[in-house]
Amino acid sequence: MPRSSARPEAVGALPPLAPRIALAALTARVLAALMRRLGRGGTALPGLVAETLAPAFVPTVARQLPRGVALLTGTNGKTTTARMLAAILARDGTRFVHNAAGSNLSRGLASALAPRTGWRGRMRAADATLGLFELDEAAFVRAAPALRPRTATFLNLFRDQLDRYGEVDAVAQRWQAALAATPRPPQLILNADDPLVAGLGNAAPSLSPTALYFGVEAPAAERPAAEHAADIRLCPTCGRLLEYRRRFYAHLGHFSCPDDHMARPVPAVRAVTVEPRGIAGTELELLCLPPVVPAAVTLPFFLPLGGLYNVYNALAATTTALALGVLPAVVGEALTTFTAAFGRMEQVALDGRTIYLALAKNPTGLNQVVRLLAAEADRTGPLSLLIALNDLDADGRDVSWIWDADLEELAPPGRVRTVVVSGRRAADLAVRLKYAGIIPPAPADPSQPTVVVESDLGLALDRAVQHTPADGTLHVVPTYTALLELRGLLTHRGALRPYWRAA
Repeated sequence: MPRSSARPEAVGALPPLAPRIALAALTARVLAALMRRLGRGGTALPGLVAETLAPAFVPTVARQLPRGVALLTGTNGKTTTARMLAAILARDGTRFVHNAAGSNLSRGLASALAPRTGWRGRMRAADATLGLFELDEAAFVRAAPALRPRTATFLNLFRDQLDRYGEVDAVAQRWQAALAATPRPPQLILNADDPLVAGLGNAAPSLSPTALYFGVEAPAAERPAAEHAADIRLCPTCGRLLEYRRRFYAHLGHFSCPDDHMARPVPAVRAVTVEPRGIAGTELELLCLPPVVPAAVTLPFFLPLGGLYNVYNALAATTTALALGVLPAVVGEALTTFTAAFGRMEQVALDGRTIYLALAKNPTGLNQVVRLLAAEADRTGPLSLLIALNDLDADGRDVSWIWDADLEELAPPGRVRTVVVSGRRAADLAVRLKYAGIIPPAPADPSQPTVVVESDLGLALDRAVQHTPADGTLHVVPTYTALLELRGLLTHRGALRPYWRAA
């Protein structure tokens, strides 16, 4: 089984600037406790204060972990995949520190590390031996060289918040530069079905000669035609249109350049059976091959999350866990009992209704949620929906991406019963749903869905619950800040615990 050459810093000696590190950790702990007494999460601000007091806080503390650091990044699925890996490590008996609430900038890592940092500025090995951190696409570039991770898992690369990240090829180039600047190369774990992510292993093989790939072989359904939201269409070497033997969604699939400049790598962990069971989950059979395991092993289990995108998340978590030395049987046991991360197909009970929260923050993510909902409508009948669109910094100010999502898949008669449209950009979303054929043109046709446009999220939630049949299900699809607000409303009403406790 491949192992990274990366090793944590020696834990016997005090770290440099130990008094400053200790002061930063103490201040962060006190601030976090105060914020939580006031009903705030304390997942970012304490870490920001710690890094202000000791700018090298995160690498100094994290590099003391005896088993090193595992990093995960990508556009979609970071929080779910990290939570899956955390469940696997917990079942394996590994002590680890994790930014479990999904605060995936450097300050989130600092907030997670501070409670485990002693008065001498040293990580307490009794509290954690491994660091498990998710980082957003930009934060990874800054953090990886300093953290010197043992493994680096790349999930996917989709267009998201162009005002912050830029185009996907630029993000891939920055990732490659960050890996090249890392003193000790990590074990790369890459999505074989994403051309730019898989290309990280081809572009600089010296960075990680034993890159491990994961991918999907045989889902129950596939999308042979290119989608509007596909972000990679051309070979980065010759500029010719990539060819696909199988396309699953967006630009993920079995790709190749017609001039042989690139092709899908052979995955060491592959999904050979994918049988959807709606929102309830997916029947999976994974085939794990050397070098990620000593000998081939088949891993069948039921993943209690729907959607092909969650199959990719499970593949990434499985490959990373195996690379860290976890036994395959432990992986299957952990994923069979997995519960969703907050807002990622999270289930909530309110006023006799079941509510599913499904975060959607870019065209590809929304497409996958829409596809799952369309299949659920065909299976169970018309859906009650609440869709909320915000345009704050954490969402991305430009909301034109909603026109790249295939919302038309919800338009056929019988798929939507009611839809409540909300958020700061509720009017924009209503226009998009009208052109998708979900909101009927005036005058309203009684056979068409009932439509409510309400920008206030609290009122929108009330209306959506009212329009959902008793004992029925309400599907809520919010962008990021709308999700946080909705979870706050549900927490206030006693339906949820605060997100920093639920994580």
